[in-house]
Amino acid sequence: MSKSYRPKYHACVPAGWCNDPNGTIYFNGKYHLFYQHYPHEIQWGTMHWYHMQSEDFVKWESLPLALAPDQDYEIICGCCSGTAIEIDGKMVLIYTAAQPELQRQCLAVAEDGIHFTKLSRNPILTADMLHPEVSMRDFRDPKIFRKNGYYYVLAGARILRAGEEMSDVKSTEALLDDVTKENQLEEITEITAEEPPFFNISNTPQVVNVSSNPVDYDRAYGNMILFRTKDLVNWEYCGHLIHKQAELDPEYFTLNGVYECPDYFVIDGKEIILASPQNLPPMGHMYQNQHSGVYMVGKLNFKNGRFPIEHIEEVDGGFDFYAAQSWKATDGRQVMVAWKEMWDREFPTRPEGWAGTYTFPRELSYKNNHLYQNPVRELQRYWGNEVRKDFVALDNESKAVEGVCGNVIELKATITSIDAPVVGLKLFKGPEHETVIRYFVDKRMVEFDRTNSGIDLGGVEPQKYTRQCDMDDFGDAKTISFDVLLDVSSAEVFINGGRYAMTGNVYADLDQDLGIEFFAEGGRAEVKDIVKYDIIVD
Repeated sequence: MSKSYRPKYHACVPAGWCNDPNGTIYFNGKYHLFYQHYPHEIQWGTMHWYHMQSEDFVKWESLPLALAPDQDYEIICGCCSGTAIEIDGKMVLIYTAAQPELQRQCLAVAEDGIHFTKLSRNPILTADMLHPEVSMRDFRDPKIFRKNGYYYVLAGARILRAGEEMSDVKSTEALLDDVTKENQLEEITEITAEEPPFFNISNTPQVVNVSSNPVDYDRAYGNMILFRTKDLVNWEYCGHLIHKQAELDPEYFTLNGVYECPDYFVIDGKEIILASPQNLPPMGHMYQNQHSGVYMVGKLNFKNGRFPIEHIEEVDGGFDFYAAQSWKATDGRQVMVAWKEMWDREFPTRPEGWAGTYTFPRELSYKNNHLYQNPVRELQRYWGNEVRKDFVALDNESKAVEGVCGNVIELKATITSIDAPVVGLKLFKGPEHETVIRYFVDKRMVEFDRTNSGIDLGGVEPQKYTRQCDMDDFGDAKTISFDVLLDVSSAEVFINGGRYAMTGNVYADLDQDLGIEFFAEGGRAEVKDIVKYDIIVD
């Protein structure tokens, strides 16, 4: 059997095409992962929902196809992205039925979490229900959750916002205070509301009026919107989330695209929204990909939908990360996964009959005013063939360490520069190829360089081969720690205890490019606490 670029311990499409992860939920003792899938060709097409499940985030079992575009309202674009929720012991999927000029939301339900029935009254959230400020053609990727007797749906959209001027905007601190006061009033009013009963799947179909809601599309900007309902039938439009803030870069407000695949959760006392803004321009070294992934910290106003942002940042500074979604684990951890690809790139796995992988699930925490990400601890169950080295001295050189090699591994190390201006790692090292992770000590910047990694993945970005990530200015600038996951055709690099992450696919020579080296350029450095584990999942 010929060798394959298929990963060993990352979720991956069995055949055909995949993109956004969907419906991340714990149900009936398993973690479920749905995703956008086109089974007929190895490229994006009319979307289906594929389905996998796992007990530990490492080994994934394929399940029957969950959703296929077999209804009139799903023609052309299909069953597009959405999320999942448990209601009365049943799994419920909410998803976008997309057509080029019209996007609507639908529900499907399964008693067993596997075999789904679509509601006869789909679509349940239609263009008629949109406020005139919302574009019908960009209203997608619903995130459903409960609070205070309501079901809330957060979705990506485009908003017409003429006349909202910076002079009218309060400070971020004042906006956050307003949200706190208004939400407290909401809780007093709604906290005693009963849990809405499960809906009847035989309700009368919706009548859709597509002539309503005219929006000047050229003046509509990317945003997110919030709906709520008590019965999943009668919906109230709350409002849009992102408004101009004096401390917020205007590019976040005038997005030429949509904040796709929003997710909302609370960790460590902080409200977090994950979203994937299309066409967000670079800001320093952030947002160097065509499309990006961000996390926003703020407070959601459950009455009018406003989300004053106290902090916003890129989730992953690498090449291949989009459409992040999360689970709530049984022990309370928030665990995130994303599509480990990027649009408008080459897919060297197409000759193998498949295209698309997912990041290894990451535990999230919020500390030091930032989101931290680390590989889920369940991976430790699959560690094998441990190799340790306490100390390696470098003097303007690159060194291998006996036994530290491979492309299905976890590697941990700490590097301290004595006087070397650049230190780092060389991964997938072979006679002709290498992938380089450089730390520029004086700049406090990490660079992921796949100039000579192997197969050229192309891309539409001006900067195709390198990504940079700026470090905070606290701590010892001369010391940096790495936790690296390699899995056949990708590298996920976690930096300084998970404060930063950089992900990139690498299509090197499967036979020869298995080496790893530590290096210092222009001076001396020390590498400490090196540990390598093979990841053994078979």
